[in-house]
Amino acid sequence: MYRISKFKINFKVRIKNLFWFLMFLGVTKFILVTGLIFSEVNRVSAKEGSALAGCPPEFFEVLDLERAKLFEKAKEIELREKELELMEKRIREQMAALKDLEATVDQKLSKLETIQDERTKLLARAISEMRAGKAAEILINMDKDMAVKILSQLKSQQIASILSAMPPDKAANLSSALSGYPPKEY
Repeated sequence: MYRISKFKINFKVRIKNLFWFLMFLGVTKFILVTGLIFSEVNRVSAKEGSALAGCPPEFFEVLDLERAKLFEKAKEIELREKELELMEKRIREQMAALKDLEATVDQKLSKLETIQDERTKLLARAISEMRAGKAAEILINMDKDMAVKILSQLKSQQIASILSAMPPDKAANLSSALSGYPPKEY
């Protein structure tokens, strides 16, 4: 037990020392890179100044105009980038809102389907308690898909008595729809 806790302590000390060493290397690298960048900028500025020293004054004016144009274009590009960032942010917000809305709609549709299923079961129970002739009359005047849903929840003996109380063509239509096979033409 003593060896394990000693190992854990040594391990923690080693990790801590390694962390500080890596931090030192990172800071040193940052200082060296910064120094290199500044020395390069100074060298380029010195070259530019010495190259322009022998130029006629008209070139200085042209160069100043070009620099001004480039500066304006840089500002314009920066403004456009900011506008694009704002647009992207708005789009992300709208996408998040749409996803929330989609989740809400899916949840409400699920509740609605549950309610419809409960009502269909209630209607199927009511029709199962009716006489076959009255149930057949109601199902004939009902939407075909709803009639199939209701019939599919009844017992086979109830379905048989209701279909036998219907006209043959209506009973055949509902029977083929109840089977789930597409109707065939003879």
